Amino acid sequence: MIGRMFDAVTRRWDEFSTRRAVAKGMALIHGPARVELAEDEAAVICLVKDAAYFIEAFLAHHQALGVRHIVLVDNGSSDDTIAVAKRFDCVTVLQNTLPARQYEVLLRVVAARQVIQGGWFLFADADEMFEVPLDASLPQLLGYLTKHDYTAMVSQMLDLFSPLSYGEGKDWDYSRVLQQADHYSLGQVQSVAYHEHDAIGFSWFLDQNEGDVALKIGGVRAEVFGEACFLSKHSIVRNIPTVQPMVHPHCASKVRVADVTGLLRHYKLAGDYLARDRASVANGTWEHSEDAKRLAAATGGDAFRIAPQSAYVYAGPEALVEQGFLEASEAYRRFIC
Repeated sequence: MIGRMFDAVTRRWDEFSTRRAVAKGMALIHGPARVELAEDEAAVICLVKDAAYFIEAFLAHHQALGVRHIVLVDNGSSDDTIAVAKRFDCVTVLQNTLPARQYEVLLRVVAARQVIQGGWFLFADADEMFEVPLDASLPQLLGYLTKHDYTAMVSQMLDLFSPLSYGEGKDWDYSRVLQQADHYSLGQVQSVAYHEHDAIGFSWFLDQNEGDVALKIGGVRAEVFGEACFLSKHSIVRNIPTVQPMVHPHCASKVRVADVTGLLRHYKLAGDYLARDRASVANGTWEHSEDAKRLAAATGGDAFRIAPQSAYVYAGPEALVEQGFLEASEAYRRFIC
């Protein structure tokens, strides 16, 4: 028993020390150091590095969506990411160069807690565009979550791509990608129960949660590139002390999960994505091997096409609810009408 107590104390001390080191490494580059949100307001939290290709459209989209503030955690960009972000109001840029492959979760969480007081966190990557379920506003969604005492909502990542060859699309700027990379596939999307331990590699984090929405695995990147894609993220989380907003890149803990799921339009396959993959592999940015799998599978040079067995043209969240990719309860539908 004494040994277990010692191990527990040591583990807590290590966690505290690591969190303190991450907090100490946060440097305020731009924007307010502290922002207070109302209960129906959200702040986007985004970890970035060399995201200049995406960042302007990312910031504009989420500000138009109605988020109150955006916190960017820059992980040592050498491009114009920070310069672009400085052109926007209601944006805070923190910089921390600790390696993301080791500190990914804490870089987001420490920055979120440091800057944002109250409200909700909306976790999204620079190549993701959050969409509110069905024809509702972000304040409506947050009002629904608050009224029903939910403290988190799952969103599903939908990989969008162009059916044209890699060579035809690799020089597109991001604005053109958003217009023309409008295809998606559900051919190899699998649904798994929220508490299905065998299918979810981080299921122990979910054991402390209350929820029963389906989680998604697979998709077009699994079908075309052989990636092991987990598509679900606890993207919206209530900013209260009892909640652990991100314990894994895909989930929060100690939360009550909503009966509606959001959408993250995902543009991992935008523009010259293979060049980004080559840089990621060369720099050892991530522990996973997804970038290397895409490089290995994309044979044929510029003639390579993303060609799943079946594909649809993106037409908004409503169609995805009808196709079973997203969920929207009757209670949510009645609330937003």
